[in-house]
Amino acid sequence: MFWKRDVLNDADAKKVGDELQKVLVHLVDLSLTTKQAHWNLHGRTFFGVHEKLDEIVAAVREYVDEVAERMDQLGIAPDGRAQTVTASSTFEPYPDTFLTVGQTLTHMADRLSILSKVLRDASTAVADPDPPTEDLLIAITQTVEKYLWMLQAAQEADGE
Repeated sequence: MFWKRDVLNDADAKKVGDELQKVLVHLVDLSLTTKQAHWNLHGRTFFGVHEKLDEIVAAVREYVDEVAERMDQLGIAPDGRAQTVTASSTFEPYPDTFLTVGQTLTHMADRLSILSKVLRDASTAVADPDPPTEDLLIAITQTVEKYLWMLQAAQEADGE
């Protein structure tokens, strides 16, 4: 910790900071991966998915900033460096080639599902020591699960 805001005691600040850091690396990874998916998407229903991926990127980037700023508010230095994200994210590496709409929907839905679990676990862990952080994580979870539903619905409709 760089400074202590005295909002949380040291033990609670560490616990909340660790959970927020897990969320942060997954959000940073998702923002980069979603843009990769956006660039390398091909198929019959390209346009709608292409546009939806850009919408997801915008939302996730906003949440990256909100999570990092919450960490700052608690006196915890956020770490969104590439090497930290690579070492800490539990997402599988994203393919480095063109993918069909169906493949893209599967890869992205898998990531959103993993992120939903990370967020739900973090929300539970911070509920007692820091309800404001819990509220932030719940709001992010609602958006992530909305996008997960949309991608799964598109996948089913596409017959993939």
